[in-house]
Amino acid sequence: MFDLSNRVAVVTGGGTGIGKQFATALASQGAKVAILSRRQEVLDEAAKEIEKKTGAEIFPISTDVTDPESIKESHQAILDKFGKVDILVNNAGGGNNAPLTEITDEAWHKTFNLDVDGMMYMTREFGAKMVDNGYGRIINVASILGFGGLPELPIIDYAAAKGAVVNFTRAAATEWATTGVTVNAIAPGFFASEANDAEAMEAMSDFIEVRTPMKRPGKPGELASAVVFLAADESTYVTGQIVGVDGGWTAI
Repeated sequence: MFDLSNRVAVVTGGGTGIGKQFATALASQGAKVAILSRRQEVLDEAAKEIEKKTGAEIFPISTDVTDPESIKESHQAILDKFGKVDILVNNAGGGNNAPLTEITDEAWHKTFNLDVDGMMYMTREFGAKMVDNGYGRIINVASILGFGGLPELPIIDYAAAKGAVVNFTRAAATEWATTGVTVNAIAPGFFASEANDAEAMEAMSDFIEVRTPMKRPGKPGELASAVVFLAADESTYVTGQIVGVDGGWTAI
C-alpha cells in the first residue's frame, strides 16, 4: 500500500523542516524526489541525508518559487533528470509575527508572494504538464489558521494567505477534476519545527493543551503520513479536500 516506486515527486521548501520530512517520507515509499529551495548548500546536505536514510534518488535544485522563470528552468531540469513529475508538494511558505495594526506593506506582500503566488506559479507550471499526462497529485500546505484567526496569535498575513491556499486548492481541484490530476491540501495544527522550535512549543504548551482535543502537539511523522496518502494511487477519489492534521483542533 502507498507504493510510490514508479513516481517522481517535487517538494518545495524541501531542504529543511517539514518539507524535508515530506521528502523523506515520499522517498521512503520509493519515489524519486526533487527538493527545491533557494539555498543550494542546504539542499545538498538534505539530499545526502535523505539518500542515506532511504536509498532513494534525490535531486536538489536551487529554485525561487516566487519567480516563474526560475520555476520553468527547474521544471525542465527535473524533466531532463527524471522524465516526468507525478507529485507536487507546495510546502514553501512563511509569515510575519505581526498584528494588523503593525504589519507593513512590504511584509504583507512578501508573505503573499511566497505563500500564494509561489504556490500558484508552481501549480500552473507543473500542473499543466500533469494534465497533459493525465495523472498528477498536487498537495498544498495550508494551516488551521486558514480557517480563522486566533487572538493568541495575531499573524494576520499568514492567516489570510493560508485562507487563500484553502480556496485555491478547492478551485483548482474542481477545474481539473476530470483530468486525472487531484489537488488537495493538508492543514497542520501545531507541530515542532524550525519555525516552532522546542522553546516556542514549550511556551505554547498550555495553550495547545487547552485548545486541542488530543491535548498535545503533533509528533514527527504524523504530518508526512497524510502527504504520502494524498500522493498515492489509493487517494484517486480524493480531491478538493483540506485534510486537518491537528489533533481535532478544527473539529470543535
